[in-house]
Parts: sequence; C-alpha cells; structure tokens
Amino acid sequence: MKAWNTGLAIELCKRIEGMCPKFGCHVALTGGLLYREGERKDCDLIFYRIRQKDLDLKGLLAALETYGLTFVEQKGWCYKFTHDGRSVDVLIPELNHIKAPKKKPEETYEAAA
Repeated sequence: MKAWNTGLAIELCKRIEGMCPKFGCHVALTGGLLYREGERKDCDLIFYRIRQKDLDLKGLLAALETYGLTFVEQKGWCYKFTHDGRSVDVLIPELNHIKAPKKKPEETYEAAA
C-alpha cells in the first residue's frame, strides 16, 4: 500500500468537502497526518454532522465512491476505503445515533446524484 503525506490528504479533504453539506456533514483531517511529521500508512478522515441537518449516511458513502474511494470493510463507526492505492479510514461518530449499514455502499445505496 502506498503511503500518505499531509499535502495529499489535504487535497482529498478539499475535494470531498465540496459535496459534504449535501449529505448533512463536513469532513476534517485527523490522526497521524495531522499530528505527526512525515508519511503515514493511512489517512484518517472524520465526518461530522452539520447541527441543523440530518446526516444522509447512505448518500455520503455512495458519493465517496464517486470521488475515487473504494469500500473495503466496516469496523464499528470506521469505514475502511482505499484511494489511489492508499488506505483511508472514514470515521463517522454519528453512527452511535443512527443505524449503520453493514454492506458495501454500492450494494446498499443508490448512487449519489
């Protein structure tokens, strides 16, 4: 698996953030790429709900695939993806309050419009 650097992670966040409000959330970089120097094995992205909106989880997960992320597996409120040969952890703490899907996004959801 290829390594991440902070510049690549920020560019991915910028691309993804443009679609996030449509699904009731924003994205933020967290983990080692934010707190430590150098390359990291994965990119940790946290998605947080816009307070006045409902989180459209199925739409968000489907939309991530249109941005080049490929679903691998779910572990609790962490969805594992890959992007351009690199590992991405999509963290969605709101899953404590909504039903979390257990299937691959394309098996569970319609593609985002």
